[in-house]
Amino acid sequence: MWWVVIGAAALLGFWWFLLAVAAVRPPRAPLFLTPFDLQVPFDPVSFASRDGTPLAGWWLPHPRARAVAVLCHGYVANRCEVLGVALELYRMGFSCLLFDFRAHGESGGRYTTIGIREVQDALGAVDFVARFGLPILLFGSSMGGAVAIMTAARDERVGAVVTDSAYARLTEAANSWWEAGFGPLLGKLCRPVKYLAMLLTRSSLSDAEPVRDIAQIAPRPVLLIHGDRDHLVPVEHAHALYRAAGEPRALWIANGSGHVQARVDQPEQYYAQIAHFLSIWLQKESVKEVLPPPSDAAASS
Repeated sequence: MWWVVIGAAALLGFWWFLLAVAAVRPPRAPLFLTPFDLQVPFDPVSFASRDGTPLAGWWLPHPRARAVAVLCHGYVANRCEVLGVALELYRMGFSCLLFDFRAHGESGGRYTTIGIREVQDALGAVDFVARFGLPILLFGSSMGGAVAIMTAARDERVGAVVTDSAYARLTEAANSWWEAGFGPLLGKLCRPVKYLAMLLTRSSLSDAEPVRDIAQIAPRPVLLIHGDRDHLVPVEHAHALYRAAGEPRALWIANGSGHVQARVDQPEQYYAQIAHFLSIWLQKESVKEVLPPPSDAAASS
């Protein structure tokens, strides 16, 4: 019987390996929509991640921009996923940069690390928009939301963050993904896959814990959006992020919505939450611009 045990272990290991490869080298979703289809002017752009990985994107210049938004898409998606959000932000007076993370869409890179090295991509995007001298918003969807938090914690040029369905810890989110896809029993059997995936990409799961970084964003504001029926990234992730965040912070739980579905299920409430959050932020930003810098005497007193 020993050969049966060895054979079963070998098959299980091979299955784990195939799943790990699929996780870090997912099929690239094609671009299915462009700003032209929505009658918004845009320019195709390319720029480098902080580690040199070539990235592709779209730049939507607003003629009277109040601020600029960098939009970060989710895992196994591309910039098209956040194009609807970009359109609403454009209507609010934002110039927008949408881009594909590494190993997604039209960007370079062989592997995705589901949020770890993608921070370098978002930092490269912030470098791209910082030249315009406008307040910078980071919007992130799912994996992109986690990346937005970790990026803002590392770059003070980011003025505000909005996330939709972001995870708090990658290792916990990975467990939820397998259980949502295969059920509780097989999902638990797939848990070692995440360690094989990290071995393939030579990265560490502990490097993707937005819950550890989010407090560093304060006093810059953060808005967290999450659906209470999210099975891929359970709503507990949003509560954990909210508890760890500093002020000012806001949390909106969309009742009856799943993963990244609130913008589809409840668009009026979804964009009203974002518009209210951004109006308060931009009002404070405008006050900063009007106030003169402190004098030497005031600074020393």
